[in-house]
Amino acid sequence: ISSTMIADTLALVPYYANALTWGKGCGSYIAWGVFERAGLYIGDRYLPPGVLDENLNVADVAEDKITEYVGHSWYKGEATYPSATYATEPEFTGYDLSGGEARDRYSWVKSPAYEGKQMEAGSLARLLVAYQRKVPFVVEHVDQLLRAFGGSGKLAQFQSTLGRTAIRQVETLYIATLLKEWVEELAEAILGGDTECFASSQATSGSGSGCWEAPRGALYHSVHIEGGLIKGYQIIIPSTWNLAPRDEQGNLGPLEQALIGVPVYDIDKPINALRTVHSFDPCTACAVHIVEPATGKEFRVVTSPWR
Repeated sequence: ISSTMIADTLALVPYYANALTWGKGCGSYIAWGVFERAGLYIGDRYLPPGVLDENLNVADVAEDKITEYVGHSWYKGEATYPSATYATEPEFTGYDLSGGEARDRYSWVKSPAYEGKQMEAGSLARLLVAYQRKVPFVVEHVDQLLRAFGGSGKLAQFQSTLGRTAIRQVETLYIATLLKEWVEELAEAILGGDTECFASSQATSGSGSGCWEAPRGALYHSVHIEGGLIKGYQIIIPSTWNLAPRDEQGNLGPLEQALIGVPVYDIDKPINALRTVHSFDPCTACAVHIVEPATGKEFRVVTSPWR
């Protein structure tokens, strides 16, 4: 990681320095935190949780501040809903670009928000939160990267196409370093006879939620169970935060905002737009429901008895 990934990135910076000036996104970030310490406390994770506003001020996270809007997505409903209580019901109404900005629904992705704001998730969010939380390893290596950029030395440089790509390598180095410690801890636990990994619950009814980090960012699951059967289940995957369409106020989603101002020198080969999309590391498979209609193939959802 140090000798190849980071070194290669720094070697490319002089040739693509302008990529530090475009691709910012929405400027607000969310991270649930990941890799728990022995106390299993959400606020005490190796990569800590936090929400950053436009000025990169950090605050604690709260589940009840999450909402979802579907007025520009192919789902039933038009309002902004608390995520845990919303039922996702697909309703495809067509894909029409002729309406310009006035067009209605244009995405299979919903528009999640935190305190009414669009949020970017992913490595950039995790590392900015960790930096503001003063995680020593992250502060040291992010500062080293900033100095190597040779710019102003401000975190704002990472709010860009190249910055978003570069900073995740600091995270990779951090996790690789931690893995050596964790392997030793695991070996000690096994030798000490502490091998319990899962204890089944005796409850058959209730509600619960999980806030964790997948590689692509903040992952949220919420479930309601009655009599041992799932009655409601809601998920916000990381790419949903990043690929969100417009919200109820008409604000663009993080990736939509990041693409504004990206230089396109050849309309048939918009390579810088592709680089910006790639910097978010999106998982579009989570949102692709319909493929090229010219093939004549049809996709149908079959109701499962397990639904």
